[in-house]
Parts: sequence; C-alpha cells; structure tokens
Amino acid sequence: MTVTYIEWKEQYETGLLGYDAQHKTLFRLANRIHDCLEKQVPGSDLELSSVFGAFLEMTRTHVRTEDELMAWHHFEPGKDHEEAHRHFIEGLEAIANSSVGGLSQRERLSEILLKFKNHFEAEDEQAFLGLLRRSNFPSAG
Repeated sequence: MTVTYIEWKEQYETGLLGYDAQHKTLFRLANRIHDCLEKQVPGSDLELSSVFGAFLEMTRTHVRTEDELMAWHHFEPGKDHEEAHRHFIEGLEAIANSSVGGLSQRERLSEILLKFKNHFEAEDEQAFLGLLRRSNFPSAG
C-alpha cells in the first residue's frame, strides 16, 4: 500500500499553469522518493537514483522560475526564504555528489523531504502563493 507523503492542497494553487505544474511535479517526485526510501527492495536504489535526479533538476528549474516571478511581482521574500532555497539545493547537490558528511544518503533524503514538505506551510511561501493567486500574470508557462 502506497501512502502519500505530501498531499497537494488547493491552497497551493496559484492559477499559473506552468508554476502549478512544477509544484505538482515536485510533489509527485517527492512522493516517489519517499516510496523508494520506504520499500527497501531490490531495484529500489536504481529507481531512487533516477527519481532523485529528476527531483534535483526540477527543483533547480522551479527555484529559477520562482525567483523570476518574485522579481516580476517585486516580492521581497524574507532572508529565511532565500536561504532555505539555497540550503535545499545545496543539500540535494551534496547527495548527488555523495558528500553527505557521514549520514547515509537515505537518511539525508528523508531530512530533505521533510524540509520540502514544511516549506509549503512557511509564511513567506504562503504569502507569495497568495500574491500569485491575486495577480493578473499570464498563465501560459
């Protein structure tokens, strides 16, 4: 039985199709990573590696998109928000480079998934999503 680790909520919808699609893809990939971490069966490491690579690339793309949207809207995120993005990507890259400082990759991935999950409830993130919902920004993305 597969349990959804992180659920997509209506409050995350912005109306920007491309941006929302990126978020939904990240949620699907995060759930697949979580499933791989939980199952511990032959072949799961290969699947985990593949899904992790896709998650890292989508995260990089999404952060660039979000930075562009924030600039377009003159939204100044708190320093914590910017640092969270930077540390999150650095953590993913450390795993990709196998330099995780003593923690197993599976443990480090579990920590990163929890950070990802909590990020969507952060005040800055919710404020930005609300701003996008109220905007007239083109939804082609």
